[in-house]
Amino acid sequence: MPSAQHLQILWNASDDTLYPQAVKLLHRLVDELECRPLPASQVTGLLNIANASSYAELNRFLRHQRERNWPESRKDIKIFYTELEEHLTTLRKKWLPERFPRPQAGKSTKEINQEADELMVLIAQDFIQHLIAENMVLIAVMKAERAGNSRKAWQ
Repeated sequence: MPSAQHLQILWNASDDTLYPQAVKLLHRLVDELECRPLPASQVTGLLNIANASSYAELNRFLRHQRERNWPESRKDIKIFYTELEEHLTTLRKKWLPERFPRPQAGKSTKEINQEADELMVLIAQDFIQHLIAENMVLIAVMKAERAGNSRKAWQ
């Protein structure tokens, strides 16, 4: 169970770090890699697995989605999951140890990994919620653009 101190760090990081990272990732996918936003069915599945799972289960889901044989018309989904999996891996390997110092003395590798998983599932849930929120904003912007409204009006 994460400590109160770790939860406070996560709450603070949610707005100042995780939200901007989620926005940057999604805009890179859409603007630079020319992917479409994630469709509603994928949003629902991703939110369900993120909110109801351990970090190991979330990783299995991301790997499964990345490894699926997506048809060419849905290759954007494969790219999305590949990028999300890579980003979460970077958060776990680099960002987690920097932001969430934990005493390691006297703990087994299994205990250390379990603590990291407990924190990482919370970080991933928060990051994914920000990612999905920005995804929904982009969908609304695209609908408005198709209706003739300027994207500038949304920014």
